[in-house]
Amino acid sequence: MSAVRIRPEDVEKTLSRHLLLDGFPLVSDLDGSRGSRLRDLVTGREFLDFYTFFASSPLGFNHPRLRDPAFLERLVRASVHKPANSDLMTVELAEFVETFAQVAGDPAMPHYFFVEGGALAVENALKAAFDWKVRKNLEKGIESADPKVLHFREAFHGRSGYTLSLTNTLPVKTRYYPKFRDWPRVSNPRLRFPLTAESLAEVEAAEARAVAEIEAAFDADPHGIAAILIEPVQCEGGDHHFRGEFLRELRRIADEREAMLVFDEVQTGLGMTGRMWAYRHFGVVPDMVA
Repeated sequence: MSAVRIRPEDVEKTLSRHLLLDGFPLVSDLDGSRGSRLRDLVTGREFLDFYTFFASSPLGFNHPRLRDPAFLERLVRASVHKPANSDLMTVELAEFVETFAQVAGDPAMPHYFFVEGGALAVENALKAAFDWKVRKNLEKGIESADPKVLHFREAFHGRSGYTLSLTNTLPVKTRYYPKFRDWPRVSNPRLRFPLTAESLAEVEAAEARAVAEIEAAFDADPHGIAAILIEPVQCEGGDHHFRGEFLRELRRIADEREAMLVFDEVQTGLGMTGRMWAYRHFGVVPDMVA
């Protein structure tokens, strides 16, 4: 069977026969787009890209190093075989992991788990927290009920499995799906700009209320909360920023209450905030980063 060829003008018509098309009304020119400029293959128009595939493409389009023939050859070799790297080691994996450790790693967190997808990254961090918390309880002779995740209003952590219970931006994204409804959700004391003396005082008061809610949740379930989960910046929620003072309070509470502090940096990691990881702006180190 010969390869199917579709003209750019026919892309929308072709896809609409099989897929729900509710995204951007353009056809991406994967060769003609450069850096932060996305080119429409049909019209030739260029757009300044503030989307970056939900922040999963921080280097933009066609970065010269990603077009290097030697790099592409290595990428294709891995893609063609798609090895199950959890079971079979490869030189390519070892070189990638060592490069990642040198460029993006944090000595405080030397252990990695790679998975395809932001929601899956969050969920695997939560599974590690659940396992850790239940084992700690068993060591104390406490028979654990199902462990819980404390999370925040206006958060977005994904749309699969556990993350459905943690996402609460647009209701249409989680409506009608089963959720863990007893997982504690607390207020998010986000900054309000411009940052004046008055707005700062309001944020400090909101932080105090949030801390009180968190402490109350742990008091009500002292052995059940396995993790505190937060985005250092709530991106999908509306570009909501938190103060370092608040994130450091979460570190204190997690330590005192024996819970994992997990930062969801799916949309803020890999240099998107000016540092490799957003938490590095705030003088706080989480237990895990997604």
